[in-house]
Amino acid sequence: MGLMFRKIRVFQKILLISFLQSLILLSCTKTEKYYSFIIVPDTQYLSYSYPQVFKKEMNWIVKNKELLNIQYVFHMGDITDQNQEFEWKVADSCLKKIEVANIPYSLVYGDNDIKNPYRFYDRYDGIRHTELLNKYFPQSRFEKHGSSGNFIFYEPGKIDNSYSQFRYDGDKYIILNLEISPRDRVLRWADSVINHNVSRKVIIITHDYIDADGKRLDDLKSFGMEGKDSTGVPRGNDANEIFKRLIKDNFNVFMLLCGHKTGDCVNTIKTKASGDSGKKRRFFEILTDYQNVSLDGSREGNGNGLIRIMKIYPAKNKIVLSSVCTLNGKHYGKKVTLSF
Repeated sequence: MGLMFRKIRVFQKILLISFLQSLILLSCTKTEKYYSFIIVPDTQYLSYSYPQVFKKEMNWIVKNKELLNIQYVFHMGDITDQNQEFEWKVADSCLKKIEVANIPYSLVYGDNDIKNPYRFYDRYDGIRHTELLNKYFPQSRFEKHGSSGNFIFYEPGKIDNSYSQFRYDGDKYIILNLEISPRDRVLRWADSVINHNVSRKVIIITHDYIDADGKRLDDLKSFGMEGKDSTGVPRGNDANEIFKRLIKDNFNVFMLLCGHKTGDCVNTIKTKASGDSGKKRRFFEILTDYQNVSLDGSREGNGNGLIRIMKIYPAKNKIVLSSVCTLNGKHYGKKVTLSF
């Protein structure tokens, strides 16, 4: 009887341990649930000189779609370096890989994507030369790729400015893609989009906004967008105008993503949570651009296939940012954790 009693006690302990392990596993599974956005920094050198690296970036995203629960891919602009047709063909081929894998994505254009493709001097002439962008990435391409959400475009026949609705479980977003140094009328349109979607978190993507020190930029002159056009309308607006007109008083704007300046940076801005409340909300300005980074002793500034992973943990109101080299799978730099 004593031996049998001891066996029963051992069996009960085993059951108890198994039960507790199951509870811990269920708890961890619930609290650690996340989904991912991928930030693809400027690919200008890849389209021009290193198409194999561009392809490897896209292949890595496709390969890790299920593992990282990747829900959306954001390109930061400067898709090309010289706005030449051969570069757009590279971008077309590479980005098609994530289309085939049914991964939603969005594009914004950078300053290099609007250079006059027929000049080799005075490339920034105050005109937004997006003909090749829209030739290789027409609206029909995004409408056909239905997983990217219901894309709405600001201008007929152009993807220069757009937004899409996106939802994952209970999280609802507006992905708002804006031209570089957006014009007044584009900012008015963007503001109306934000105000008509107050129940959704808004992620704004535009190419030029902050540098690696977190300073908001005014590069209008560099892009040929300073001053006014022949009708007296300003050619563009700088980062401070974007903040003032789209972000400061629009309480559902969640973050802004940008590229252009080499490096990475995260600004956490505390601003009003609502018009009649003293509470504050957190808004994130996030720079990601690794195009001039060289790793492992290489002197070539090709970014070495670095992209950024943004994991969102809804149950914890937490975001974890990390960077990975898609050529070797190794992580680069430190993780950044944000609370919202």
